[in-house]
Amino acid sequence: MFMDNEHTFALFRDPDPTGGRTTKPPAGGQQGSDRRIAAALTELQQARIRPMSQTEADETLGMLSRIQSVAASLMCDVTSMLATTNNKIDPAEVLRQAGKLPGRESKRMAKTAKQLSDMPNVKERFATGDITPNHVNALANAAEKVGPDVVDADQTLLEAADQMPPDTFGRHARRWSEKKLIERGLDPLERQRRAREAKLWVEGDTGLGVLMAKLPRLQYEQVRQAVDRHYLHHLRQDSAHGRSPDETRTPKHRLADVVYELLTGRSALSGDIIADQIGIKAKAATQLIVTAPMGVVDGTDPDGQVEIIGVGPVPRRFLQTLSPDTEVAGMIYDRTGRPLRLGRNQRLGNAAQRLAVAIRDGGCFECGEPMHRCELHHMREWHRDRGPTDIDNLVAVCRQHHKWLETNNLIVRRTPNGYQTQPRAGPDPP
Repeated sequence: MFMDNEHTFALFRDPDPTGGRTTKPPAGGQQGSDRRIAAALTELQQARIRPMSQTEADETLGMLSRIQSVAASLMCDVTSMLATTNNKIDPAEVLRQAGKLPGRESKRMAKTAKQLSDMPNVKERFATGDITPNHVNALANAAEKVGPDVVDADQTLLEAADQMPPDTFGRHARRWSEKKLIERGLDPLERQRRAREAKLWVEGDTGLGVLMAKLPRLQYEQVRQAVDRHYLHHLRQDSAHGRSPDETRTPKHRLADVVYELLTGRSALSGDIIADQIGIKAKAATQLIVTAPMGVVDGTDPDGQVEIIGVGPVPRRFLQTLSPDTEVAGMIYDRTGRPLRLGRNQRLGNAAQRLAVAIRDGGCFECGEPMHRCELHHMREWHRDRGPTDIDNLVAVCRQHHKWLETNNLIVRRTPNGYQTQPRAGPDPP
C-alpha cells in the first residue's frame, strides 16, 4: 500500500475503491513500466482527504510534497534513460509531449536530469523526496558554473538544501557558486559583462517597438533602482485626488513610460523635455551597498569576501574600481552581533539600522526583493506587542509581503535557517 497510515498522514481509503468513478489503468497497461509505479498511482487515485487538524494537514502536505519530488526524480531517470539509449530523441520534447510539461519546465528538467548523472548524492536526496525539484534545479545551475563533482561533494551545501525553503536556497546556491568562481580566480561580473546583449526590433503584427537587454547584475540593479524611483513618481501622479492608479494607466503602461523617459529625458505623455527641478530627475540616483571586512580594506585578510548586497560576491579588486566620491560607512558589531538598539524611544528604524538590516537580510525575507523596495518590519509589533526598534526585532519586507502579513494576521520569527511565518495567537486585530 502506498499510504496506509490514516492517523499520521490523514489519508484514508474510500470504502468504494473507485470512489464512485472508474480508475483507468495507465496507457499501454503494464508493458514497459514498473508495476510499482502503476500500483502507487492506483493507491493515490483512491486516497481521500477527511477533516483534519492543522498538524495533520501539515503532515499530509509534507508527504504529498515528497511524493511530488519522488515522481519528478523518476521522470528525470526516464529522461536520462532516453538520452542514453537514443541520441536522436530530444528529452525535453518528450517531457513536453508525454509528460505534459510546459516547454520551459521540460527543458529545465532535461538539463537537470543530465546533471544528476554526475551528482549521486544529490540524486539520492531527490529520489527519497528529501529535496524538491526547485532545490535540484538550483543545484544543477550551480553545477553548470563550478562542476557537478564540486556541488555533489559539498555536504554543507547539501545540508542547506535539506533545511532551506526552495526560494531561499536558490539565492544561497547562486551566492555559493559565485564564491567558488571567485576562489578559482574567475570574476562572475566579468562573465556577465561578456554575455551582455541588447536587441531592438519592431513587431510585424502590432507595429510596436521592442527593447530587450541583458545586463550584468551590477548594472541591472542600478537600472532597476532608477526605474523604481521614477515609477513611484508616476504612481503618485496617477493616485492624486483619490483616483485608483489603474484608472489612468496600468502598471505595464506606466513602466513603459518610465523606460522611455529615462532613455530620452522627455515626458511620455506630452513629449516635453523633463526639467531637472520638476518632479523626479530623469537620471535618478542609485545606491549599491558593498560589504567588506576590515581586513580586506587594510590588506591584512587576503582571503576575505567582498559582496554587493542584492548582487552577490565580487572579487576583492572590485574595491579598486570605486570612484573617489563613493560614500564609505563603518559598522561595528558587539559580541552578540547587534549593531544598533533604539528600544522604545523611536518607532521607525533609522538609516543606520536600515543599512544593517540590508547587510544581514539582503532584501525581503520572503521573496528576496531588493532593499530599496523594502520596509523595516517589527517582528514583535510596535503597538500591539510593545516591540522595540532594535536590530534583532527588525526584518526587511517588501510592500507586497508587508501587506500580506497584516492581511493574514501573521507574525515573523527568526530561525537558525532564516525566517518563518506563523499565525498570530489570539483574536485578529481591529
